Amino acid sequence: MHKNPNNKYNEVFSVAKHKGVINQIEHLGRSFSAKEILHYKLVYPGDLVYTKSPTSDFPFGIIKQNRTGRIGVVSPLYCVFTTKTYALGYLLHEYFNLSVNSFNYLNPLVQKGAKNTMNINNETFLNGASILLPMDEEEQEKIYKFLLSLDEKINLENELLTQYENQKKYLLQNLFV
Repeated sequence: MHKNPNNKYNEVFSVAKHKGVINQIEHLGRSFSAKEILHYKLVYPGDLVYTKSPTSDFPFGIIKQNRTGRIGVVSPLYCVFTTKTYALGYLLHEYFNLSVNSFNYLNPLVQKGAKNTMNINNETFLNGASILLPMDEEEQEKIYKFLLSLDEKINLENELLTQYENQKKYLLQNLFV
């Protein structure tokens, strides 16, 4: 875990259920960071970030990979992990995307404190139940590339859907002119 020396990095990230690791201002409309962010944790591309903030079907928080391609910082309240390979981080991100997987992994580890605070540290997090994932890095890479191609296809189809919806809206507006 690295801190932010001399405020070298000033992009503050948040973690969102659907958007993943994202610029805090882009996500929330403003920054909620402290004035001094020297003590904030650095997040490198590919790192996993765990926010202990509960959200709907993720009562113990969410775990996302930094897929921004940029180095940023997160509050000291977040847990940050560097995986052995980017592909492994990708697989863990996808694994924890399912609320049931997150719940089953975190439930025995997290102790809820007063005011619904989550009491868990990095060591406790890493010593949770075993997750059945391929250990061979080549196999991880193949699965990662396959899942990435599916994500790219989904994004392309979503963009196409948006274009069709805009076209429909335009045509309906001009239909009764």
